[in-house]
Amino acid sequence: MASKENKDESSWDGFSEQPYPIRHRFTFAERLKWCLWSYTKAVLFTLAALPVVAALQGALSLGYRPSNWIRRSENPREFMGIAVALDSCDGPRVAQEVETLGVRQILLRFPLWEMERLEEHWQFVQSLPNCEFVLCPMQDRNHILDHDLWRTNLRTVVERFWPKIKNFQIGQGINRSKWGFFGCDEFLEFASVAEELRSDFPGIHFIGPCVLDFEPIPFIRSMLHWYEIHWDIVGCALYVDRRGCPRNRQFLIFDLTQKIYHFVACALCSNKSNRRLWITEVNWPLEDQGAYSPTGEDLCVSEEAAAEYLNSYYEDAWKSGLVERVFWWQLVSKGYGLIDVGEDNSLRYRPAYHQFKKLLTRNVSDPSQFEEELKATGTA
Repeated sequence: MASKENKDESSWDGFSEQPYPIRHRFTFAERLKWCLWSYTKAVLFTLAALPVVAALQGALSLGYRPSNWIRRSENPREFMGIAVALDSCDGPRVAQEVETLGVRQILLRFPLWEMERLEEHWQFVQSLPNCEFVLCPMQDRNHILDHDLWRTNLRTVVERFWPKIKNFQIGQGINRSKWGFFGCDEFLEFASVAEELRSDFPGIHFIGPCVLDFEPIPFIRSMLHWYEIHWDIVGCALYVDRRGCPRNRQFLIFDLTQKIYHFVACALCSNKSNRRLWITEVNWPLEDQGAYSPTGEDLCVSEEAAAEYLNSYYEDAWKSGLVERVFWWQLVSKGYGLIDVGEDNSLRYRPAYHQFKKLLTRNVSDPSQFEEELKATGTA
């Protein structure tokens, strides 16, 4: 099995910056064998928690706000963040674009299968002394199977970035088998290794479970468990692109606001998390990008629509008052970035870039301006 599961170059799609579908490496029967019991338990946990979650979501919809919940800042620069990777563009140029945009909250992806690039990423972080960073050490199947490898490389990464970076996302795409996890239990065992670092790095924060999309079953299971991992910050990659506009509904109920309420309700039920929520990843894939698109063409939107949806997403998340931070994935990318990359490596600012900057640079000395603009547009 070990030889079959070794990561090779063909498992990573450098165009869309995500793994290829897992069917290229494992059959459905193999995946089902490893995860059937784990998913059965996840369903049972969800059914048990659902009545309480539904009651809390209803209360949040009616205006209830828990007193111990960490609320967002009134400063848009604290609320709005950008996720970046050093693939579509080199580090110095990305750093320059971060400074030009004026964003201060950065989520940096680092691929654990490229440990030789650790210094490159550290130099990028050093070049932005005024930014606050979250580091996401992206796993592959080798690190999931070999906890000693995961333990060693995670400690090396944390030591290199400490204390400049104290926030670490544990797990990327944990409910997608192409990211290497075959069930929630496998992820929670993997994540629990990170707890060993707390004694040596006081003040370290772990962010998770960072479930992709709106999928309550793996989210609830990753919040209600008996494993060691404790989430200092509840993270979710709350994509809504399959619905188009964030205000469109899923299952007749769940627009973006209701999805936020649902995840907050799950966190309030959790025995393994603090009371704060970050959205670690969101975007809309753009049409006519070919191999650079992370999804099918039928789910892609125009650049103008992406800018409109970005605006609605940030406005609704802000208005909820329950989301502390929202990271847009990502800054420079041909398939979905705020900045397009030409064949000659030239950069072009897309409409979503200008919309992001407009929201980011509202008058921070007058926080009421954001709320007034929401009222003016009819969204408050």
